[in-house]
Amino acid sequence: MKDLKYIIFALACTLFASCMGDGFAEPDLSNSPYGNNELTESNLLTIAQLKVKYASYINNSTMTEVTEDIQIKGVVTGNDVGGNIYNEISLQDATGALLVCINQGGLYGYLPVGQEVLISLKGLMIGGYGQQLEIGGIYTNSKTGAQSIGRMSRYMWDSHYKLIGRPDASKVEPEVFDQSKLTDANYLAANCGKLMTIKNVVLKDANGKRVYAPDDGSVALTANCANRAFKNISSSSLVLRTSTYADFANQVMPTEALDITGIFTRYRNTWQILLRTLDDVQPAQTFSVNDLPGTGQGTAEEPFNVERALALVESGNNDPTAEVYVKGIISQVNEVDTGKYGNATYFISDDGTDAKQLEIYRGYYLNGDKFTEDTKDMLALGKKVTIAGKLVLYGGSTIEFTSGSKIMSIE
Repeated sequence: MKDLKYIIFALACTLFASCMGDGFAEPDLSNSPYGNNELTESNLLTIAQLKVKYASYINNSTMTEVTEDIQIKGVVTGNDVGGNIYNEISLQDATGALLVCINQGGLYGYLPVGQEVLISLKGLMIGGYGQQLEIGGIYTNSKTGAQSIGRMSRYMWDSHYKLIGRPDASKVEPEVFDQSKLTDANYLAANCGKLMTIKNVVLKDANGKRVYAPDDGSVALTANCANRAFKNISSSSLVLRTSTYADFANQVMPTEALDITGIFTRYRNTWQILLRTLDDVQPAQTFSVNDLPGTGQGTAEEPFNVERALALVESGNNDPTAEVYVKGIISQVNEVDTGKYGNATYFISDDGTDAKQLEIYRGYYLNGDKFTEDTKDMLALGKKVTIAGKLVLYGGSTIEFTSGSKIMSIE
């Protein structure tokens, strides 16, 4: 009887399977099972435009409800995968970054790094927490009744976002943090919230035994987080902020020089680096100008050519306080002042064309002398010059010799 029952059961399964046949529906993978797939892109603002529009709320650490039908779009650069970023993601576009605060755990499951997201802002709260731009809901202090920008509910979030395409981590490359602009208010406002890397720094408290965020009372905590300072950098300007709930909270801090990547948020005028995982902490990479394209060592004896000078700044390894020498051909002359200032703004390149130029902003004549009516014509197209000065990245996009450079030779 048992054998007969098994035979009948097997025949039934075969019958049901054959009934499905070719008519069995394939799963629909065209739409994500997350978010609001009905959203369409319209009234899109960049994050930089959003910052301008709500500047008064951000700067005063207040908030307001978005009443206009506007949207933003960006790529996820950080989430809660390592337990250090709690109930929020960092979102970035080509113009800036912000935090999206959601009362939900496991965000990394459907919002991995590299996932592009469209967000409809109408009905959400926007404002500043310590002047850090955030999108979310309302937080009410249970003791004082005071309200501030906080997390939105997961149900509200579900109707306000749409996932675009598949996650692509190759879209996410950290910018190099410019340490020369550590206390620059404009740099702070433009870049807070971004994924960045600070190079060649040493944790002040690291001694081979201390951990990132102990909860044993050995280090002062704020909101269950430990702020770790860096050697030779004021803790009022920059700290590494780690939650006691982070997966790596009790890992020993390295004592050597490090390259540290993370979400560079702000609390008022202090940069706070939030690690995503412990992979964001790496030994400082040794750097040699010989690894860069182009030629030269940046010295008087072996000046850089223009290609290497540009590459040095682009690599993030340039010291904007150091004097270097660059040799090139004058390719464009914008202005030569022979009056009060006696300086000139012009460009040089390796081949004398405007294809790949280095700007010399308000530079001086031979050995730092001012330009005069007698010498202004020496600054002519096609002439070869060697210039000594300080290379900088101005405004985040323009590589130039900053004001005060001087021509060392001209031919």
